[in-house]
Amino acid sequence: MQREVEALEPAELKRLVMEAVGGYVDREILAGVMAEEEQQRAQLAILLGQQQDG
Repeated sequence: MQREVEALEPAELKRLVMEAVGGYVDREILAGVMAEEEQQRAQLAILLGQQQDG
């Protein structure tokens, strides 16, 4: 089956990918990586805010 990836909503694309690979993913490691990414996003937002003010 073939799909146009651009035609899918991001949430649907995420659901399809997780459905396909979910059995192979270590949820604990994934949660740690996602938390680290969120922390990095927050740090970047602070940095960008300081650059715009500065």
